Amino acid sequence: MKYIVEYVPAKQLGTIKSQWNVLEHGKEMTLFQSFQWYQMLAEYYIPADTNYFASVFAVVQANETPCLIAPLWIVKHTFKLLNKKGVYLLGRDSYGDYLNLVYDQFDGAALDFLLEDVSKKYGTNHFKFEQLMESSSTYQHIVKTGYQIIEDRIEPCASLKLPASVNDYQKMLSKNARQNLRTANNRLAKDGKFLVFTFDDVVTDKNSCLSLRESKLAVKYAKVSVLRKYKYRLVNKLLYHFPRFAPIQTYDGSKVMTAKDEEGQLRAFFSYGYDTEGRCVRIMSAGTDLEFARYSPGMLLMYTYIIKSIEDGLVHEIDFTRGDEKYKFTLGSVLQNNHTVTFCNS
Repeated sequence: MKYIVEYVPAKQLGTIKSQWNVLEHGKEMTLFQSFQWYQMLAEYYIPADTNYFASVFAVVQANETPCLIAPLWIVKHTFKLLNKKGVYLLGRDSYGDYLNLVYDQFDGAALDFLLEDVSKKYGTNHFKFEQLMESSSTYQHIVKTGYQIIEDRIEPCASLKLPASVNDYQKMLSKNARQNLRTANNRLAKDGKFLVFTFDDVVTDKNSCLSLRESKLAVKYAKVSVLRKYKYRLVNKLLYHFPRFAPIQTYDGSKVMTAKDEEGQLRAFFSYGYDTEGRCVRIMSAGTDLEFARYSPGMLLMYTYIIKSIEDGLVHEIDFTRGDEKYKFTLGSVLQNNHTVTFCNS
C-alpha cells in the first residue's frame, strides 16, 4: 500500500469537504468528528497560525484514495512553560467531548505512516492525543503497537444503550433510582407544581440556558479549596486558551430540550446533537435552576425523554459524554472511559 500525506491549513477546510463527508460515516465516528462540527470550529474556535503553533488537517491517501483525516494542532516551539512542543488533536479545550481521527475503516498502517511523516515535517516525536474513547481503534492501536507511552490518563464518561422496551428499561433502574423519581414527582404534586417538557425547544432563549449552566458552575467552583483555586489560577495563566464558544449558540445541529414550570419559567435544560447517522444522541451541556433543584427537573426531563426515545425506536443510545455525575447513573448509564495518552513514536 502506498501512502501519502497532504497538509491542509485549517482555514481551507472547505477544500476537503467531499473527502471528509465520505469518511465521517464510520461506525466509530461521533458528531464531534463530523464536517459540520469542524466547520463550526473553523469559524469560532480555530485561531490564526502564529510562530508558536499551527492548525492543519492531515489527509492520508492510500493508493490515491483518502482513508484518514487527522485534525492536528502543532505546537512548533514550547511557550509559557506548559505549552509543550508537540502534536495534539485539534478540538482540545473545547466542547468536543470525544476527539479522534476521521476514518471510515481504521487503517493502522496509515496512522503509523502519518505519525512518522508528521514527526519529520515538524521536527517532534512528542504526541498528546486527548479525549480518545477507550474503545476507539486509534487509542487501541497507540497503546498496543509499540509506541512509547509516557502517560495515559483516564477521564470518566457515561452512556446509556437504550433497551428494546420501556419495561426492559424500568428493570434496568435500581430500586433507589425508581424511588428518587417518585419522590421528585410527589414533591411537585404536594406543592401544587408541575413541569412541561419540550424535547426540541426552538422558542427558549439560549442565553437563559447558559445562565442556568453558569450559576451551577459558580456554586461548584465556590466549593473548591483555596489551595486548588490558587493552583488553578496559576496554571490558567500559563496554558494557551482557545477562543470560547458555546455550541448551543454556534452549532447548527444543536438542539435543546427543556423543563419549564407551570408559569413557563425555565427550570432545566439539556443541549444535545445527533451523530451523522442519527442513532446516537450526544449531550453537550446541561443546567438546572438551583432554586428548583429539590424537584429534580433535569432528571425528570431526561427520564421522560428516554421513555419517549424507547417508544419511538429511532435512537439507540443516549451518551451523557464526559463526567460521572450521579444522575447519569441513576438513569441507567454505564461508565465508559476517555483517555488522554501522551506518547512518542521513536
